[in-house]
Amino acid sequence: MQKTEPRARCVLVGDGPERPALEKKFPQFCFAGMQRGPELAAHYASADVFVFPSTTETFGNVVTEAMASGLVVLAFDYAAARQHIRTGVNGATVPLGEAGVFLAAAEALLADRGSWPALRAAARAAALDITWDKIVACFEHELLQAQAGKPTGAATVACTAVGG
Repeated sequence: MQKTEPRARCVLVGDGPERPALEKKFPQFCFAGMQRGPELAAHYASADVFVFPSTTETFGNVVTEAMASGLVVLAFDYAAARQHIRTGVNGATVPLGEAGVFLAAAEALLADRGSWPALRAAARAAALDITWDKIVACFEHELLQAQAGKPTGAATVACTAVGG
């Protein structure tokens, strides 16, 4: 992204075993470490794009947090991103594990700043639509499908509509 837009500033929030290697490989990035509460909210509020290249996240609360913060989100198409992001509507996803496609999508998002206002507004609206009532109803529907011995494919479709 910095090759496309030299003024772009990459801020990595969080921590983990890969941090030392990443700091060594990308000294130009800002490594903010683990953040919580108001400090985390300030990082979301100061960003334009939330690039989430994780391939190991079990759900990805950070995806819905970024959406709720009105950020343009790019993530792999699985977990929370699969459930809540609609490419070109409220963010962008790419096939899981396709690193080259992911990088190209990041550059494309950066180059298409004109789409950001609509993506940001739709992301926030989708996140605000994720309510406990809808989550519980979706879970109940999944349980009833399982109890009836029906495949959960139809239930999964119903549940992915939550928030998106």
